[in-house]
Amino acid sequence: MREHPAHACGVPAEGQVEANGVRLHYVDWGRKEHPPLVFLHGGSAHARWWDFVVPHLVDRYRCVALDLRGHGDSSWAASSDYSLAAHAADVAALIDALALTRVGVIGHSFGGFVAMTFAATARARLSALVIVDSRPRITTRSARFLEALRKLPQTRYASVEDALRRFQLLPADHSARRELVEHVVRHGLMRTPNGPWTLKFDRHAMAGNPAQDLSPALAAVDCPVLAVRGEHSSVVSVAALAEFPAANPGAVTAEIPGAHHHVMLDRPEALAGVIGSFLDSVTANGAR
Repeated sequence: MREHPAHACGVPAEGQVEANGVRLHYVDWGRKEHPPLVFLHGGSAHARWWDFVVPHLVDRYRCVALDLRGHGDSSWAASSDYSLAAHAADVAALIDALALTRVGVIGHSFGGFVAMTFAATARARLSALVIVDSRPRITTRSARFLEALRKLPQTRYASVEDALRRFQLLPADHSARRELVEHVVRHGLMRTPNGPWTLKFDRHAMAGNPAQDLSPALAAVDCPVLAVRGEHSSVVSVAALAEFPAANPGAVTAEIPGAHHHVMLDRPEALAGVIGSFLDSVTANGAR
């Protein structure tokens, strides 16, 4: 494991963990004596998508955001294994490498699938689980859509400015301020050997997970669970959000007004407030 200290206040430290045949990159905010949180981003995203949520939590929590394998500055899987089980094993490896105990795990979109898969077997290692605009199942339609995305050519940009101008979120609907979107684009770009710029993710990581029901995994979670949706999300409906307490009667739900699927970009302060209140109550109650 290699660690690089933060360069200035508010800038996270960075580190790498070698595990499961990949190099995992993470960013780390806060002090080691604080209760730890691990943040998992969505598909084709990266750890720095959480940059606008973490500042509202870092005064009382140690916040660690992982680049999932095949994303951001983590390495691509030579075996092209991007299964939920492989991702969950990476989360476990990160937690072990950093010697985190009683950790809260927060996952957005695809990261929510990973978080639920990990949580099903984490048991005493987990203090809380937060799922942001994700569902307890991968539908056949979703699996086919991800497979179609995998087959698309990687987008090329002539320059950083070209990427900032042309980049589109997926789903495209959002209410994020321009500077937030530009921030995640800048952190998500890499230069190709022949000159153009592209995004830091392996397109094979978009697929590899068939339609499946994660409700049994969710039902096995015995720590406090919070499921959150954006008010205008096209991915998670009100009915889909209700699937969480149906699968795990201890789960609670919340909705972020004005947000679409990319909740941490659309309404970062509101999302942090909901997450913080939930986690603070867990800590205050001493809940498992």
